[in-house]
Order: sequence, then structure tokens, then C-alpha cells
Amino acid sequence: MQEKDNMKKENIKEGVEEKEKDNSSRVILLSLLAITILVISVISVSFATFLRVQEGKKSNTISTGNISMNYTEDTNGISIENALPTSDMVGKTLKGKGEYFDFTINSTIVGNVSVNYEIAAIKDVNSSIPDGAVKLYLEQQKSGTYEEVMAPTFFTPIDKQTNVGSPKGSMVLLNVTKKSSSVDNYRLRMWLDENAVVESGKFYSVKINVYGKAL
Repeated sequence: MQEKDNMKKENIKEGVEEKEKDNSSRVILLSLLAITILVISVISVSFATFLRVQEGKKSNTISTGNISMNYTEDTNGISIENALPTSDMVGKTLKGKGEYFDFTINSTIVGNVSVNYEIAAIKDVNSSIPDGAVKLYLEQQKSGTYEEVMAPTFFTPIDKQTNVGSPKGSMVLLNVTKKSSSVDNYRLRMWLDENAVVESGKFYSVKINVYGKAL
């Protein structure tokens, strides 16, 4: 009788141990499952955040815009040599070969951004006519005709580089801010002022560049 009771107790004990083992296994399994889900969630959140950051960088990159200048002549500028003094009235209508320079500025803007650009004239260092004897005149094409955007002005060099990028010694002809893409056509003329006294054989030459930055 005592032996049967001992066997019964032993069986009950083994059953309890098996049950505890099963419960422990389930707890371990559930814990591992919970940890796995947590790790996957953290990875997913991190990956989503990484994608948002990359998309933001890409968006910022394509939103900066750009500026370029095109021209059809062999050189991007205009020169005068052995020129006769000319009144502003006549100078503003010069149409002969080499008496005007046409160029186009393309502003490409993507996204919510503005672009500021400057048109600058850069004097040839070998020019032999004084700055105070030369006038420049700039027009922009609007509605099919050219209109004045800079009145006849003596070449006036700036004493330091501008925030947009026009270099020291150049003359800023026009400063423009654009909020959308555009194609702007310009025409530059240059002549010897009617009151200038210049020896024959003298010349003056400038090149035109455009400088721009996103705002």
C-alpha cells in the first residue's frame, strides 16, 4: 500500500514537472516571439526614418535650381575699336555687325525656391579706353520687342565681390530674382560717349557672365 502511494506521488510529481517544463517552454517561446517582433518593429521604424531622410535630401537637392547663359556669337561679349563719339540717342539704336550682343539666360527652378542672378560685364584688362568714356546699355525682350532695363551708363567697376558672385572689378548690369523657370533674352550695346576724347587705335572690350544662387 505504501509502495502504491509512493508511485502515485512520483507520477504526480513527474506530471507537475512536465507541465512546468511545458509552461517554461511556452514562456521562452513567447518571450522570443515578443523580442523578435520588437526587433522587427525597431528595424522597420529605423528603415522608414532612413527613407524619409533620404527623400528629404533628394528633394532639397532638386529644389536648388540653376542658371545658364547661351549666346550665338563666337565670344560672349562686345568690343569697340577706333570708335567715334556717339550720342545716347544713336547708341541705343546701333544695329551694325558687332555693335550689339544678344544672349539668353535660362532659369530652371524646381520646387518652392527663388533664384537670384546677376548679369555682369567684365572688362578686358588690356582695354586702352578709360572707363569714364565708355557707355553700356542693356535691353530685355518683352512681348516680342526689346525694352530698356539699364539706361546708358558709364562702365563702373565694383570694389568687391557681390553676394551673388559677380567678381571685384566687374560691372553689375542687372540683378534679377526669379520664382519660376523662365527664358530671358537680352541685348547689350556699348559705345564711346559723345564727349569723350580718345586717341585713334584705342579699344575697349567686355565679356558678359551670369552669376546666380538659390535664395
